[in-house]
Amino acid sequence: MISDKLSHITKTMKSSMIRELVASTRGIEGLISFAGGFPSPKTFPAETLSKLYAQVLAEEGSTVLQYGASEGDPLLKEELQKWEGLQIDPARILITAGSTNAIYYMTRALVDPGDVIICEAPSFLGSLVAFEASGADLIGIPLDMEGIDLVQLQQKVDELQSAGKRVKFIYTIPDFHNPAGLTMSYQRRKDLIEYAIAMDIPILEDNPYSRLRYSGEALPTLFKIANEEYLNDEVVTEIVSFSKILGPGMRLAFAKGSKTLIERMCSWQQKINIAPDNISQRVAARFLAGGFMDPHIQMCCDFYRPYLNKMLDAMAKYLPSYIQYTKPEGGIFTWLKLPEDMNADELFERAKAHKISFIPGSKFYPTGQERYNNLRLNFSFSTLEQIEEGMQSLGKLMDEFYT
Repeated sequence: MISDKLSHITKTMKSSMIRELVASTRGIEGLISFAGGFPSPKTFPAETLSKLYAQVLAEEGSTVLQYGASEGDPLLKEELQKWEGLQIDPARILITAGSTNAIYYMTRALVDPGDVIICEAPSFLGSLVAFEASGADLIGIPLDMEGIDLVQLQQKVDELQSAGKRVKFIYTIPDFHNPAGLTMSYQRRKDLIEYAIAMDIPILEDNPYSRLRYSGEALPTLFKIANEEYLNDEVVTEIVSFSKILGPGMRLAFAKGSKTLIERMCSWQQKINIAPDNISQRVAARFLAGGFMDPHIQMCCDFYRPYLNKMLDAMAKYLPSYIQYTKPEGGIFTWLKLPEDMNADELFERAKAHKISFIPGSKFYPTGQERYNNLRLNFSFSTLEQIEEGMQSLGKLMDEFYT
């Protein structure tokens, strides 16, 4: 039987619990779902992209339909440098088929089974399962309102190193965190970089959301701070996704880091994907060159702002006073903290019967480190009317469930 021949990693590998939970609610008529992490299709620049795809195929079909460079399209790299105001060696940029692939490549480049990856607790499930699939030991560090708790980080790293464990990198989502909705403060970013440099521990900065800012002042990325303020081009690797901006179906992202690490990540891409999609890369290059990107992002922010405001207003209006929640200035998620003795996994099952869906917070922690009194809400995919109705129903359900 083939099941007897599966590798140990494959047998023990976790699937995406989010996808399974979303699937468990599929087909429920009238369901109001705050579960997924989908951007609104109304923000997709479909008309512009369709014209660019046609142009690229008509004018460059013989080139873009051929095998491409494993490190990514040089024209796209050039446009990305202009867009971001970068002045770095193009060899420090790797184009990938989505950000999860880039995260996986960095993990495979650095991690041997039994090595430690430090992550925030909670953190993005998609990355956690990729880390665990590599055989890494995951250690979660709690968040406070400014980001990862550096006191607890230092204590845990000291413990791990005293026990002979190798800490390979720190994984963080500093802007509009998934799932917590928090943004790391500027001072915390600097403090984290200084600690990482002193301890010689690389940082993986996951950046899918920073440009979806609806209020407040934008903060420089960890990558930018490390390179410009500390003149360090090795400590931070930043991975930027286009999924929440152009559309997740394009499967397009890019990584920036040290030349040595990017080369090793490219070696993994050669083995797994050969190269990212040539056509989508060239379309994205034309999208940037045509000056479409910044106005498009502004449109996305203008579109999502009322949805975030509606979610925050509805939570304040309908949720019980004992429920705490984050108030993000952007992104697509907010995070609810329930009383310690209130189980969001059990609430999820009750909510399904009332045609409300969300993701229980326990799914965002490393295995064995789960907390059950949290949940994540997405506000980017529902209508304004559904947000109002859904929060009213969820508030009533919480009171019934907790009393």
